Amino acid sequence: MPTPPRPGPARSEAAASPEQDRALQDVLDRLDGLDALGVHDHVEVYAAVDRALRERLAGAES
Repeated sequence: MPTPPRPGPARSEAAASPEQDRALQDVLDRLDGLDALGVHDHVEVYAAVDRALRERLAGAES
């Protein structure tokens, strides 16, 4: 019977700078205010969140 995969070592938290984490958190915090915006403004917020998440993930992979 094959051995189930085990998680590898945790990634180093040093890879993310505090500035990157703060910038990502600022963008994610914008999601909390969506109910105060018109639906037509949601697209801009979602695009900003998508962009920030992609940038953060790209930094985590390197």
